Amino acid sequence: MSIGGGKWSLTHEAQLDSKVMSLSVSVDKKELIAGTSGGKLYRMLTNDLSFMLHTDAHTGSINDLQFSTLRSDQFVSIDDNGTVKMWDLSEYKSVFTAYPGKTSRGSSCFIAVDD
Repeated sequence: MSIGGGKWSLTHEAQLDSKVMSLSVSVDKKELIAGTSGGKLYRMLTNDLSFMLHTDAHTGSINDLQFSTLRSDQFVSIDDNGTVKMWDLSEYKSVFTAYPGKTSRGSSCFIAVDD
């Protein structure tokens, strides 16, 4: 937005997945990090508000976490809402998310090994 003669005019806008809960600007003021109530972090350019998803997280308390028996850089987690995420520590982000059905919930998780 810009102010011209005491009036606001909309110059750019961005629609994210849910309500913005936190916003931080980089030191050079060229980038914003926006955190949403949907558990997502976005990187946004301040000149045009273009954005990309940086990572996402659980929105409920974590109930269980299990590392892979084959790889030490991967684990799965499950939250109070029943959402399961697979995390890749080499990328420092979740690489897969499974959402529960309307009546299903989970309290533990495990990575099965295919033979």
